[in-house]
Amino acid sequence: MKHRKPALPPRSYDPQLPITAHRREIIDAIRGHQVIIVAGETGSGKTTQLPRLCLDAGRGQHGLIGCTQPRRIAARAMAERVSEELGSELGQAVAFQVRFREKSSLGSYIKFMTDGILLAESMRDRLLRKYDTIIIDEAHERSLNIDFLLGYLKRLLPRRKDLKLIITSATIDTEKFSSHFDAAPVIEVSGRSYPVDLIYQPLPGDAEKTERGDRDLYKGILDAVRQLDRIDPRGDILVFLSGEREIREAMDFLQRQIRGRPGLETEILPLYARLSSAEQRRVFHPGGKRRIILATNVAETSLTVPGIRFVIDSGVARISRYAHRSRIQRLPIEPVSQASANQRSGRCGRLGPGTCVRLYSEEDFDTRVEFTEPEILRTSLASVILRMLTMGLGSVEEFPFVDRPAPGMINDAYQLLLELGAVDKARTLSRMGKRLARWPIDVRMARMLEEGAKRNCLEDVMVLAAALSIQDPRERPLDAQAAADEAHERFSHDKSDFVTLVQLWRYLRSLRKSISGNQFRKRCRREFLNWQRVLEWFDLYQQLRDQARESRLRLSGRQAGYEDLHKCLLAGLLSHCGQKQPEGHGYSGARSRSFFIFPGSGLFGSSPKWLMAAEIVETSRPYARINAAIQPQWIEEMGSHLLKHRVFDPHWSRRRGVVMAWEQVTLYGLVIVEKRRIQFAPRDPEEARRIFILEALVRSELDTRAAFVAHNERIHEEVEALEHKRRKRDVLVDESTLFDFFETRIPPGVNSAKSFEKWLAGLERKDRELLYLGHDILIREDAGAAPEEQFPDRMESAGRQFPLEYRFEPGHPNDGVSVSVPLEYLNTLDPGKLQWLVPGLLRDKLVALLKSLPKPARRALTPAPAFADALLESMAGRKGAALLDVCTEELRRMTGLEITPEDLDESALPDHLRFNFLVLDGDGKLLESGRDLPALQQKYGRKAQRRFMDRQGSSFNRDGETRWNFGSLPMTARTDDGTEAWPALVDQESAVGVRLFDSWEEAALSHLDGVRRLLGLTITDKLRYLRTHHGLSRNALLAWSSVDRAESLISDLVQLVLAETAGELIEVRDEARFSELCEQVRSRIGNVFLSTASVLDEVLLLYGNLTPMLDEGLESSRPGVFEDIRSQLDDLVYPGFLSHLDAGRLNHYPRYLKAIGERLGQLEQNPARDLQRMEQVQPWWQAYLQAMEQGCPYDEAMDTYRWLIEEYRVSLFAQPLGTDGKVSEKRLEEAWDRTSC
Repeated sequence: MKHRKPALPPRSYDPQLPITAHRREIIDAIRGHQVIIVAGETGSGKTTQLPRLCLDAGRGQHGLIGCTQPRRIAARAMAERVSEELGSELGQAVAFQVRFREKSSLGSYIKFMTDGILLAESMRDRLLRKYDTIIIDEAHERSLNIDFLLGYLKRLLPRRKDLKLIITSATIDTEKFSSHFDAAPVIEVSGRSYPVDLIYQPLPGDAEKTERGDRDLYKGILDAVRQLDRIDPRGDILVFLSGEREIREAMDFLQRQIRGRPGLETEILPLYARLSSAEQRRVFHPGGKRRIILATNVAETSLTVPGIRFVIDSGVARISRYAHRSRIQRLPIEPVSQASANQRSGRCGRLGPGTCVRLYSEEDFDTRVEFTEPEILRTSLASVILRMLTMGLGSVEEFPFVDRPAPGMINDAYQLLLELGAVDKARTLSRMGKRLARWPIDVRMARMLEEGAKRNCLEDVMVLAAALSIQDPRERPLDAQAAADEAHERFSHDKSDFVTLVQLWRYLRSLRKSISGNQFRKRCRREFLNWQRVLEWFDLYQQLRDQARESRLRLSGRQAGYEDLHKCLLAGLLSHCGQKQPEGHGYSGARSRSFFIFPGSGLFGSSPKWLMAAEIVETSRPYARINAAIQPQWIEEMGSHLLKHRVFDPHWSRRRGVVMAWEQVTLYGLVIVEKRRIQFAPRDPEEARRIFILEALVRSELDTRAAFVAHNERIHEEVEALEHKRRKRDVLVDESTLFDFFETRIPPGVNSAKSFEKWLAGLERKDRELLYLGHDILIREDAGAAPEEQFPDRMESAGRQFPLEYRFEPGHPNDGVSVSVPLEYLNTLDPGKLQWLVPGLLRDKLVALLKSLPKPARRALTPAPAFADALLESMAGRKGAALLDVCTEELRRMTGLEITPEDLDESALPDHLRFNFLVLDGDGKLLESGRDLPALQQKYGRKAQRRFMDRQGSSFNRDGETRWNFGSLPMTARTDDGTEAWPALVDQESAVGVRLFDSWEEAALSHLDGVRRLLGLTITDKLRYLRTHHGLSRNALLAWSSVDRAESLISDLVQLVLAETAGELIEVRDEARFSELCEQVRSRIGNVFLSTASVLDEVLLLYGNLTPMLDEGLESSRPGVFEDIRSQLDDLVYPGFLSHLDAGRLNHYPRYLKAIGERLGQLEQNPARDLQRMEQVQPWWQAYLQAMEQGCPYDEAMDTYRWLIEEYRVSLFAQPLGTDGKVSEKRLEEAWDRTSC
């Protein structure tokens, strides 16, 4: 390289630059040390002069002097400046290289480049032999690339003794860098700047450390602008804000406040990274107006805004931070460091003395960190670690970083590489990792490209990888947002922002081929597309395409389908997936994080169920940017190496004949599959075999025709029946014994019906008997007995046998002893006799009955088991009567206690101590079951009776008879199957018939009605005469007319007299007895009729006299009395009341009605006394009325209670009339207790 020395360009130095004064010191330091650190303030000239000083120090002769810059625009600008100062054309003595552009020659001495370019060269040239000097500029920014280069160069310098390293920055922690490079010398160069006055003007609430609002910030900016106006109303102002939203809102606020002010016109301009080129030019080419420029922190060091006289510093910025736990790149608003604050204030000291207004207190400034935290401590390290693994640089923990990353950040990076398949679980570089490292792009994008190559759609994926690596080429100027949105709408896709970018790419590529470059640039501007970013997109795509060709990847030109394209993207974005939350608009993502669709996304508002995002950034809330709708099965396919499969609830499936289980699939905690049924044997064959033996064989849940199954079930039922009878689990062996029996016989590997049948088919016939169970295996050695006489299998009732079924399962509807009863025999069962249950359970029932007695009796009968044993002995041989009656009698005899059958509450007993009756229809299907036999008989009695008549009494059935043509009817009969039955006449209105009844009571009632009907048909002439000559007075019939028709009353009177005259009819069983009855009735009925008609006439006249007394006056003045008497009368006299009266009851009616009259007569004299008496009778009367409303049966007990109330009324309101027997509240209570309500 020595031949280059004569060609060194001439050098001269500007004496105005502060660094010139340090020229000799710097040259000597370069010659004497391998590493030096130059700390130069803004304007010192360090960036442009240091490469020239290196030439003076003899550098550049054996290699290039490499100068890195963190930004492309700065690299090119500095190259042009130094080239101009050296009097050389750019690309000759001074070269430059950025991502897509390079200008250099063999005669170049100095090379400006981005730090990323130098890193890329280190991949190919590990020793960086192209360079003999490297200058790392703007090191204070501590970007990821800068920190990696500093660590890499520290390791490289001992191996390259000839390599010089110069680190330079405007603001730098010199001690840290000097220490990192083994106490390297530090040269400090002052800057060329003017003094800056600092004004601290805290916003409201800052002193109290309360949260300040945006409006307070904007008002504070306005106050600062007005204060600066008093210094120089023409000076441009640079305002530092945290983000684009704050800039837009501040613009709106300031424009409203400043508009119309007298004096110099003011222009308010934004400045941020995504600003269009045209709007950026307005900032860097000032006009004649005073400007207020609202900027983010890009104006701190990267850009120099001309003409700035004042700075207003909000003191905050959005700092990119990567949360390794949630994998979210956050952009929180944080206070800037002291170094950044000083950089901001320095922006106004370039042209002359400046003023900086800080919208926070000086105490706040003093407490801030000195320097901004390095990017390596707050970003993902995946790309760095992959580069280190590829370059063989060893463990990241041992790499000499200036600031060592936290272990959590390192582990997160390895986890991301594992997610992408770049490393294995041992953190060893994989073949995929080597392929990813060759791509000059983020590691996630590289993984997408590799998947695109695999799926033969690489070109579309390269388009998207390039698009995701640059700023969005679509622009939305503040003054034309609606027009921009309209222009971009034609490219949008309703399900995928990625497809939107592909469609935009295809349009731009076609457009570029069809028009000139100048026309293309103009078209981009018209359609709100940044043509420079578009060109950058094209260049990066071409770079990726070149890399694909170099790697010999297939480029087919095929357009990817939706599924293939998004699966390729998903390969790099597995942790950026989410599922729509049930409520709200949020999504649940990996690692328990939540996020929302960014409002600028094409999917905003559509809310697909599953979503994939290019990035998730937290600003005011976590937002997913650039999204697409996906299917969860795609995640399962692409992330198979990351999924966690939780298999739970293994169970035997009888239908499938295998052990099944449920599987839940998650990705970093995100549930991909909630519950999916799978076969369990492939996951755990041993456990599947255990479940198969337990469920399929021990619990008989196997569908097979093998003979051992039927045999084992029969033996099992026989043994189990003993337990059900004894109600103790002391007979059948437990499941573990049966499991051991089968487990020793079933070979390993048999865990399903199919494998079992295959094994069974291969056995010899004699060997198959190994699976046969016997009583000796199923019955425990200490098992108790259940003798037939104690626990019979059948029960006899009314001459018929009914099967019994035992069940020991407390809580089950059929727990205890169940009796299967065909419907036609339901009425033949005697509830009293069935209270005896079965002998084996009778003692337990007696003990329970004794314990159910009222407390005084219960105390006297202790211990209950001893009294139960005594009862058992004393009741022997009395099973023909009802158990409760017999028990009551014996207890009275044994103890002298007054115990009634009602005290023994059978309904309070446990279910198993009462028969459970299963009522079956003709096909043997269950109609209903229950333990209350009388209730079942009441519900199904009529239906059962008809069924019994139809099926069992066909030989007795007769219909349509008007004379006694039945011969002699026996009192009882036997059906064909031996069941006892009772034949009787039945009333068919115009005739009579004969039927066979299943109960004596029903037969007796029917026979009475039938005989009366036949009697009426025989003496019809006599009855006709009575109807005509009824003897009722005109006034009586007039009183009845308000109730019903006279014909109905007379007909009921005739029937009443006929019943009273006929007397007892149950013994009328043959023609002779019936003929005798007819003669007897014919001779007596006339006198009886006249007597009864006379009583009825009196009743109706009394009723007619009472009706006017219940006028409206009583209803309004005494509503309670009116309601009571009205309900009493309505229950005494109503249509058809005569047909409901027993013989002789009508004779008491006059007394009842006279008592009502007496009450009404005394009412006005002493209403308080009437009220008192009415309150005495009301509880009993209301109980009766409510019982009737609820459908309680009106039987003999209820009839007695009802007329006892009437007698009670007479005793209260008209005692002189007298009562029919004794009456009191105690007698009323006893009568009520005898009812079934």
